[in-house]
Amino acid sequence: MSAPTFKLVVGLGNPGPDYLITRHNVGFLVLDAWADEDNLQFKDERARFSQAAQEPDGTRLVKPMTFMNESGKAVAAWLEWLKLTPADLLVIVDDVALPLGQIRVRPSGSSGGHNGLKSLETHLGTDAYARVRCGVGAVPPGWALEKWVLSRFGRDEEDAVGDMIVAARRAIQCCQSEGISVAMNRFNGSASADPTTER
Repeated sequence: MSAPTFKLVVGLGNPGPDYLITRHNVGFLVLDAWADEDNLQFKDERARFSQAAQEPDGTRLVKPMTFMNESGKAVAAWLEWLKLTPADLLVIVDDVALPLGQIRVRPSGSSGGHNGLKSLETHLGTDAYARVRCGVGAVPPGWALEKWVLSRFGRDEEDAVGDMIVAARRAIQCCQSEGISVAMNRFNGSASADPTTER
């Protein structure tokens, strides 16, 4: 078994049932689907402010329990404990700049105003870490950004969200086995779990 590209995969979100199926919690939803697929169990890691699960190859799946705007505190604690660098990190995050259902894999980038990514930049001192951006749709006219990202997905959005979660999971698998460049070519802009054309 070859070593995974990323040893720490972090899904961003907010803890608690009130936030579970909200746009801001796409990162948690992707990791939950991954854990269900591979029969992994999340355990409390209070010393690192998180819930975490581990694959047989050593990949850690981490859901910070710090609330979104303090996500960097948990991620920095994991990197320090595992003696890893930001190059070992992949973050799954919601993105209002992408249409609902689209994903985009990136090796680095700015926070784009996202509070979770801002916190990571603050605590890690860099934006040079990989991420899978998951589109949750643009903020509708008359909505505040904060209200939109904390809103729940509508019934008419459930199929698109489900397809996106599967696509994000497959993109991460591709990153781990074939590298991030291959995943970018194969999955960027797609909500398909098995795209047949490169973009």
